[in-house]
Amino acid sequence: MNRIAFISIILVLTIAGNAFGQKKANLEGIVEGITAPDIILPDVNGDTIRLSDINDKIVLVNFWASWCAPCRKKAPVLVELYQEYKNADFNDGEKGFVVFSVSLDRNEIVWKSSIAKDSIGDFINVGDMMGWKSPAARSYNIKSIPSTVLLDGNGDIIAVNIRPHELKKKLKRLKKSGWLWF
Repeated sequence: MNRIAFISIILVLTIAGNAFGQKKANLEGIVEGITAPDIILPDVNGDTIRLSDINDKIVLVNFWASWCAPCRKKAPVLVELYQEYKNADFNDGEKGFVVFSVSLDRNEIVWKSSIAKDSIGDFINVGDMMGWKSPAARSYNIKSIPSTVLLDGNGDIIAVNIRPHELKKKLKRLKKSGWLWF
């Protein structure tokens, strides 16, 4: 094979690889202002839960796994925020805050054990034990965890990949202050 033919083949393969093999970024296409894709998964009891059935609440969709150290590390902060805001009234009429916790685990026993150890049993814990192949992870283009999406009471995205300290500030801003201004 001559040198020009070899270079031509490499060039064609490179262009084809770039055109067809590009990987999507984490949460690609999941942006503020759009309605969040629905998630339909079993909870820890095997009951089917739909994200779209949670109405009139602020919802944090939290993608995590028991084997993810950063995910587990932020659990106490999420528990604290949940306890503080679960019954709060928010400015746009939402009544309460929930954490919709989507597991990318593959082992149900370890998943359930982690829920108990991290004291996140009050969250809505769902998972299909398909790991990265879960339809929920795919519909949100999850490429790394922890990943979060914050929704308003209509299911519209109001923040993406919000960190716990930013979430605390956001919830505080969204909460009704109780002050009446005339």
